Amino acid sequence: MHIILSLAVLSILGNGVYMHICMWAPIQRGQFDISVPGAHPCYRKIGPCGNINASSSSPRTSLVAGSKYKVEFQQNLNHYYTGKPGALDITFAVGLNPSENDFRVLHSFSDYNAMNQITQTNFSIEIDLPNQACDECVLRVRYLSNNPEEDDHGTVFHQCSDIKLTQSSLNVLKQQEEKEEKIEKELIQHQEDPHDCCAPESYLNGFFHVIPAIDYRAEGLIFYDQKAKQMRVIVTTNGGRGNTTFDGTFDMWMNFTSGRQYYYNRNTGACDLYGLDYWNDWCFGNKYNQTEDFVAADVQCTSPYGPSRHCHQWRNGEFLFETLATSDCLPSSISRPSGERIDYIKGSIGPIPPSTFVPNPVCVKQKKVKHASKRWMKMHF
Repeated sequence: MHIILSLAVLSILGNGVYMHICMWAPIQRGQFDISVPGAHPCYRKIGPCGNINASSSSPRTSLVAGSKYKVEFQQNLNHYYTGKPGALDITFAVGLNPSENDFRVLHSFSDYNAMNQITQTNFSIEIDLPNQACDECVLRVRYLSNNPEEDDHGTVFHQCSDIKLTQSSLNVLKQQEEKEEKIEKELIQHQEDPHDCCAPESYLNGFFHVIPAIDYRAEGLIFYDQKAKQMRVIVTTNGGRGNTTFDGTFDMWMNFTSGRQYYYNRNTGACDLYGLDYWNDWCFGNKYNQTEDFVAADVQCTSPYGPSRHCHQWRNGEFLFETLATSDCLPSSISRPSGERIDYIKGSIGPIPPSTFVPNPVCVKQKKVKHASKRWMKMHF
């Protein structure tokens, strides 16, 4: 379990289950909003397109068949499930409102464990568009969470975009010269490694998080107590003097025994209540169902805060995870090719005072649920 705190926006609209994937390139059908995690337009469960149909007059993005294109979308909340790790994929179908069986997979990759469901992660995935012209076709992204806590209308989240593929003369020639390729999904067997490990049961550390593409900088503290099944995160974004998730200061208390997560804005005094998914230990590697393949042992750490140290490395897609090459399995960093990275500052191992996990009294009074699974709502209300 890893902490990725892309707190670019953190509060949720309305009650109940609203999440979890939104696409802007090409633009999705219907409304679009990623200003908050769990935004309502990012919750579209009913396949194949979130119960939103298109018409011949619907807005349509024109692209060139057979060309490369970057699909850009956001996992608006993270629901990693160690019992059966999920995936995200990009699919394509011809037609105005194609059926599920009409879609074929262009690209897929494993879900990653953000450790905190209140996490917004942007993806920019380059694909090869199908080399066939079509006036009415659909490009779709899905988040296949596999998380039983998210099982209302299934556990898959959908976003569809209406596109048009035009055929260039170059691609016509290419199409004539090349045989049609059939895309087959390969079953990847993730292997365990002796270096796979888990962080200390009770652990406090600091972190720095940067996302150069959006000029985002954050720093904070993480309190992790495996035995008590509790966490607390304190984070300050871009100076912390504002009221938004892009420039404020926040506390998050996560009590997996009670199933409650509170998100408190220190500058406004507002507190939101979320229903938690399952607890996951803070671990690295496939031995602990983290969908991470071991890469290297005892190599120089990439973190600028410990260049003389040595680390072990694991990889999940574009995410590179590092721990210090010690028996304690202390997190060192998470990085992506885009330049986004989280660097952990070596903290302290040992008991954390129970008072650390006591929420602000304002939060305890909060009864309105910003996000929770259907099962959670039945258990608590």
